[in-house]
Amino acid sequence: MTTNVATLPNPKKSTAHRLVSLEKYFQNEEKALFKSEYHQGKVIKMAGGTHNHDSLSMKSGKLIDNFVEDNDLNYRVNGSDLKIRIEAYDKVVYADALVITEKTEYYKGRKDTITNPVLIVEVLSDSTEKFDRSSKFDYYRSLESFKEYVLVHQDYKRVTVFTKQADASWLLRDYDGDTAVAILYAIHNCPIPLNRLYRGLEL
Repeated sequence: MTTNVATLPNPKKSTAHRLVSLEKYFQNEEKALFKSEYHQGKVIKMAGGTHNHDSLSMKSGKLIDNFVEDNDLNYRVNGSDLKIRIEAYDKVVYADALVITEKTEYYKGRKDTITNPVLIVEVLSDSTEKFDRSSKFDYYRSLESFKEYVLVHQDYKRVTVFTKQADASWLLRDYDGDTAVAILYAIHNCPIPLNRLYRGLEL
C-alpha cells in the first residue's frame, strides 16, 4: 500500500520515509556507496551480508554459469549488482543471482536494470527469509519471463526450488544434505551439487 504523502513526518526532522520518484532513485543509486531498493516511492537501504551469504551468492551464480558455458547455452548469469524492475508492483529490487535467457530486456534502456529474469536466486537469512518466501516471491511472479525461484539456506545445507508449471502453478522441491543435487529445470536441468555449493563454509 502506498503511503499517503500528507501523513509523512516533517522532512526537516526525518527523511526516513520521504517518497521519491523512480527517476530520483536511479540518480541517487548511481552515486550511492551502498545499495537500496525502491518500493512504491520508498527507498529502503539493504543490510550488509555475512561471509556465508556472500559466498553462497557468488557460488550459486558460478555453478550455474559453469553449466551454461559447458553446454553452450544461450543464457546470461549475473550476480547481485543488477537491478530488477517490477512494473506491476512499482518496485526495483536486487537478487543475489539471476539468469536471463536469450535477449536481455532493459528497463527504459538502463543497462543496470532488467525486466526479464528467467531464474532468480535468493540466499536466506533470519531477517529476510519471511519476505523472500512471501512478498518478494509474489513480486517476482508478476514477471512473465520468471520460471524458477531458488532459495539457498545459509545456516544449513538446504536448497529450495520453486518451478513454474505449464498450468502456471508452482512446484516446490527441497534438497537437503551433502549428497543432494538440486535440479534447475528452467536451465536445461542444471545440477547444483550441495557439497560443492557449501564447500568450505562454517554452518
